Amino acid sequence: MIIIKSNFDIKQIKEAVKIWKKVRTAMYENAKVGITLKELDQIASKIIKKNGAIPTFLNYQGYKGNICTSVNEVIIHGVPDNYKLKDQDLLSIDVGVTYNKYVCDAAYTIIIGTNNEAEKISKICYESLLEGIKSAIPGNTIGDISYSIGKYIIENGYKILKDFTGHGCGKKMHEDPLIPNIGEPKTGVKLVEGMVLCLEPMIMTDSNKYIISKEDSWSVISKNKKLTCHWEHMILITKDGYEVLTE
Repeated sequence: MIIIKSNFDIKQIKEAVKIWKKVRTAMYENAKVGITLKELDQIASKIIKKNGAIPTFLNYQGYKGNICTSVNEVIIHGVPDNYKLKDQDLLSIDVGVTYNKYVCDAAYTIIIGTNNEAEKISKICYESLLEGIKSAIPGNTIGDISYSIGKYIIENGYKILKDFTGHGCGKKMHEDPLIPNIGEPKTGVKLVEGMVLCLEPMIMTDSNKYIISKEDSWSVISKNKKLTCHWEHMILITKDGYEVLTE
């Protein structure tokens, strides 16, 4: 069931977004060579809790981290561990914040030092997200969003992680509708004012085959061990278009 958000719902979600943005600022400031993923996780946890919120991901279906930290060939759901960031690493960070029972969920990618290949895949991933957002207007459909994202990724030579999708969000982290990163225009649920959606392209290099880590049972890893990337924005469908809440 798709939940159309009231003005009160939207106000509460935006309060969660404010805390999410504080975490994002801290991650950009602290994601440097030598810091461990666990240390980043603890920084995020402290900020979330200090602001009266809860890390949404912690203990979700048994997940052990406060945030997801996915490095290089890890596409999504990387569990924070003692890995120390290295020069040229690509780090995708996914953060969920629950405040007054409302959720903000979004992700971003940070390049450690200079890495042209990483910069390129991050750029294409983010631009595909923007293409999807452009299609997120009242009267369009989920298929329009999916098509816009997927078309841009494919045209730029990358592969799409097909078994994982974007989603609705608000009172729960994962709500209807599901938002694939590939699809057909004018298909699926019609977009209406008050929907809150998380669009999240997840892209891979040369192949979209993946494995789930046997060590943590969460990390989704490219089978060919090549670079991957994940970006996610939370958006609100408005009367005349959209608002990017996590911009």
